[in-house]
Amino acid sequence: MTQYKRTRNHSTRWTVKAADRVAAICISIGGVGTIVAVSAVFLFLVSVVVPLLRSGRATPASELRPPGAATLLCAGTDEYRVAGWSLSSDGIVHVFRLDDGDTVTTRTLVGPDSLSALSYDAESSSFAIGRVDGSIRLGRIRFRTDFPAADAVGPGADTLSAGARLVRTGAVIERTAEGALRRQSLVVDIDIDLPGAVDGAVRTINHVAVSSGYVVAAVGASDTVAVIDLARNENEFTGEVALEVNRGAIVPRDAGRTTHLVMTAAGAQVFLVDGAGHAEMWNTRDVARPQWIASATVTDGKQTPTVVAPLLGRQTMLVGESGGAIAEWFTYEPADSGATQSRVALGEPRHFRGDGAAVTALAASSRDRVFAVGYADGRVRVLQATSGKRVIDLKLAAGPVDAVAISPKNDGLIAVAGGTLHHFDLNLGHPEATLRAMFRPVWYEGYPGPEHVWQSSAGTDDFEPKLGMWPLVFGTLKATFYSLLFGVPLALLAAIYTSEFIPPGVRPRIKIVVESMASLPSVVLGFLAALVIAPFVQRVVPSVMAAFVTVPSLLLMAGYGWQLLPQETSRRLSRFRLPVMLVLLPLSVLIASVLGPWLERLFFAGDMMAWLAGRTGSAFGGWFLLLLPISAIVVILLVGRMTGELIRGMASRSTRHRIAVLDLVRFLVGGLATVMFSLVGAWALSSVGLDARGGLMDTYVQRNSLVVGFVMGFAIIPIIYTIAEDALSAVPDHLRAASLGAGATPWQTAIRIVLPTAMSGLFSAIMIGLGRAVGETMIVLMAAGNTPVLEMNIFNGFRTLSANIATELPEAVRDSTHYRTLFLAALLLFLMTFIVNTVAEIVRLRFRKRSAQI
Repeated sequence: MTQYKRTRNHSTRWTVKAADRVAAICISIGGVGTIVAVSAVFLFLVSVVVPLLRSGRATPASELRPPGAATLLCAGTDEYRVAGWSLSSDGIVHVFRLDDGDTVTTRTLVGPDSLSALSYDAESSSFAIGRVDGSIRLGRIRFRTDFPAADAVGPGADTLSAGARLVRTGAVIERTAEGALRRQSLVVDIDIDLPGAVDGAVRTINHVAVSSGYVVAAVGASDTVAVIDLARNENEFTGEVALEVNRGAIVPRDAGRTTHLVMTAAGAQVFLVDGAGHAEMWNTRDVARPQWIASATVTDGKQTPTVVAPLLGRQTMLVGESGGAIAEWFTYEPADSGATQSRVALGEPRHFRGDGAAVTALAASSRDRVFAVGYADGRVRVLQATSGKRVIDLKLAAGPVDAVAISPKNDGLIAVAGGTLHHFDLNLGHPEATLRAMFRPVWYEGYPGPEHVWQSSAGTDDFEPKLGMWPLVFGTLKATFYSLLFGVPLALLAAIYTSEFIPPGVRPRIKIVVESMASLPSVVLGFLAALVIAPFVQRVVPSVMAAFVTVPSLLLMAGYGWQLLPQETSRRLSRFRLPVMLVLLPLSVLIASVLGPWLERLFFAGDMMAWLAGRTGSAFGGWFLLLLPISAIVVILLVGRMTGELIRGMASRSTRHRIAVLDLVRFLVGGLATVMFSLVGAWALSSVGLDARGGLMDTYVQRNSLVVGFVMGFAIIPIIYTIAEDALSAVPDHLRAASLGAGATPWQTAIRIVLPTAMSGLFSAIMIGLGRAVGETMIVLMAAGNTPVLEMNIFNGFRTLSANIATELPEAVRDSTHYRTLFLAALLLFLMTFIVNTVAEIVRLRFRKRSAQI
């Protein structure tokens, strides 16, 4: 008999090989592509953020001889930096081309040898000239821009190329890049002549242009400061204009002979400085009755003030000293001034140190809080008042700088030094943004002290941008903390219960239900939180607070009561555990709703909202509420240590029923001890005058951290639960069997065997939930109030990095400081997530290594 032996074909079909090769290539492309994509995002964010930290640049545009032979007092340019003007001590205004210095026209403001003092305001383009006879002349100097036709200009206009200029009839005409002719002509208006304003020659003068006219402060031969309100009233029927003059006088209280003075916006205050550096601030809202506000010494006693000028908005004064230092000063109300009296002080938020050369010229930008400084050694600096950044530093000549000016668009700088007018093209960059200004407290104008503030826009032109990043970082951490505080315990306990205690047949159904929670979009959750949950919680805050106690207490009580059942009965009824819990949950909420109003009357004087606002009640109720969880933790540790050995010793020689009764008694005694410790602690803290309000508890805002923590916790529960349950289910069953066989209870097995083994998976679940919470946008955008505040108050809102980007990026001007700062917020969010995930992976690998050794 012949036997046939079949040989098996071990060759693999080409289709399988091809599929395997394609799969390997796709997986490699996916992995490498992911790394490349993440790296590209990081590099793009860095490329947008890096320009924030660069210094400005000044490029020489032209150097020319300033027109006129007299000393130059001030200068300026038109909006497009085609023409410039200068006012000299002889009272003549010279208009000249900025490219070659050719004179365009001249205007005489006052007669020869009559100008004794000058005040010029770049914001309003207005001037006030004090004369030797004590009179004052007020008016405006400004450029008028129009677009004439070529035939209206005259010969040469048709052949003018783009960028070329010519002078016609006292104006400079330029061909724009679009092909139109643009004409810049100087307009000088003399509005008011006021004779006899002061006695003798005007020594010092300052003014403010207001809607009705002008407010002027001037000093003559005496030490008295004259304050004059000049209002023009036009008759609606005849068109005649009548000048109404209101006068007042300031006699300095402590200062000596006034050498410098500056008026604040609308002429509301006058800032006086004498030669020794003593300053006074006076309220001049009613010019007839000026009132002293505050005094300060603006120099160190060794230096003398040389130049005083206002910043944009005229609320902050710049004081230049003979040693080169520059100090900022403004009035503010100290935080400890009290509600009964308003005490105002003069504060110095920043001090720019000098190099020994005296400050000879100061000019503030009319666009933002940048200012230019000229020094006696020929240097010119451009500084930023809020961030303290030195933007530009130039060396022009050996002699002093006579005048400086910044163009209306902040794109040009004029400095006169050594008899030469230097014209520069400016690129200031982003002077408001420095690491110090964004991550350290900054003393903003009018604030009582340094603070972290985010406020990127406002409705006024003199707004001071506040770009502190800490309120946004803090809001992100706050949202993450409260959401994890609510979501992590519920998700992990649900995963443990599903994995270890629910019958295997029921487990898949419950897991599907929990995982289906993840299908709810964030925008829907945010909508529900903002329009449904937040208003409801506001009406029942005491009951919500009570529910945090009644829900776990009732469930724990039911658990201890279940232990009292006979073992056979407990085993027979085990399938009803979950339904019983589902019934107890609404029952505990109902109990909380009944206890809420009673607790509100007992601890919060019947009105928790008024109590949180500090209008009623004592601090006792707040401390009791805050001490409850702390007392519970302390009691659990103490009772467990004191009674654990006792119960374990009795377990071997006592019945199951007795141990269950002892467990229940221990729980009740622990609960009573928790309440007693909280009551005693609250009484002690409130007795010594401490109040819980102002920290974790403060004024109630409808859209707050409590609501966001609940809703975001609900959003992260499915992902934490799913990963945690999978990690617990992956623990080998032989470990459970060995533990149960050794006499451990299912709970002891779950806590001491299963949890340590699955710790790497549980930690990964928590970290993924943390990443989900950190990057959440819509829920916090709709339900958190979107207020960038640094408060741990659970009843107040916050603003996160992601919500801030979503809110403000659509309105940010491309490549502006605001725009790049928002990308910095995105970079911070990226780095926070990257660091957290890296640390999480390191910890997860350590847990995995330990569990592999079991």
